[in-house]
Amino acid sequence: MSATARQLWLDPGFGASGDMMLGALIGLGASPEVIRHDLEGLDVAGWDLTVGTTKRASISATRAAVTTAESPTHRRWSAIDRLLAESSLPDGVRDCARQTFELLGRAEAGVHDIDIDEVHFHEVGAVDAIVDIVGSWSALRQLSIDQVVIGPIGLGHGRVQAAHGSLPVPAPATLALLHGAQVHSVDTPTETVTPTGAALLVSMADTWGAIPAGSIVASARGAGGRNPETHPNVLTAVLIEGAPSAAAGAPSPARVLATNIDDVTPELLGHALDRLLAAGADDAWVVPVAMKKNRPGHELRVLCSPGAADELRQLIFELTGSLGMRTEEVIKHALARTTRTISVRGHEVRVKVGPFSSKPEYDDLVAASEATGITVRQLTREAVVIDSGDRV
Repeated sequence: MSATARQLWLDPGFGASGDMMLGALIGLGASPEVIRHDLEGLDVAGWDLTVGTTKRASISATRAAVTTAESPTHRRWSAIDRLLAESSLPDGVRDCARQTFELLGRAEAGVHDIDIDEVHFHEVGAVDAIVDIVGSWSALRQLSIDQVVIGPIGLGHGRVQAAHGSLPVPAPATLALLHGAQVHSVDTPTETVTPTGAALLVSMADTWGAIPAGSIVASARGAGGRNPETHPNVLTAVLIEGAPSAAAGAPSPARVLATNIDDVTPELLGHALDRLLAAGADDAWVVPVAMKKNRPGHELRVLCSPGAADELRQLIFELTGSLGMRTEEVIKHALARTTRTISVRGHEVRVKVGPFSSKPEYDDLVAASEATGITVRQLTREAVVIDSGDRV
């Protein structure tokens, strides 16, 4: 039986922020109670999340407002990353929130020409922004989305007052995060996309483009804090279901970053692959090559969305010490896929299901093996049999 793909289309045509993202996903059906429960895994006190319905330009929308007992706090990126790493958040929520904050950190570092460890978050580092980002990933996890598609992003103009003083709109960090993304103008002298909103869009996006084909199951809007006369200050979210196509997959623009390396240890190469994937790469791999002067070496190749290329390129330089990089414009064809969960020896194992095959998640099999003492090879056989029986 063919599985049904669940796709989320986000329309930031009038802008995006952390609270707008959180409101839109709650409006689609994510439980505020589950979000609050997940957030309790953070070592952060003095916050409250209030969810209600409001109107923006006469359009009904969900408002997710975070209130805090403390004033905005200046926090280093490393402190936020450590806070998340040491939390008891669900793995997927924790890792994705870390990815979003790393994208923010690298954007700010590039804007101010400093190392990421020197970055101090101001508005972004405040408790409300941490709750917005972690809460948004908690909400997305609840909705069991197979693919996130982001539409063109609407950008305002003018100036905004920030911790560094008066800044142009769009903010420099917002522009850095949106490199490669499709944008258009919103005729309003205000900020429509915050750095937090931009980082969430980029880190959540599987691809960019128009609304995908399928059946609309639900739609919602997340409201921003302001209600301007010029436009509805909302982020629209649409949940679409449809059987995955057996065709070559919808084409989307992508980039491949490549560099040759002959002076990095295997341990550092393995670490680089892990870091690049955690920072938003779609894929990363190493190929043995013969380099000049007959030296054996490796070619590091990274596949990513256009919007993530600049940050990943900088990360490759930092991790490998490489002095050069090649960038290839490619077209990515990704088949629709879903994820289902089966029970193997009493342990949950996720199975990725595509149009032509399915495969149990290796990390889940390793965890089950460590708990039961049964080899991964044997558990893999059992998972395939169980999955095949369940799908008959």
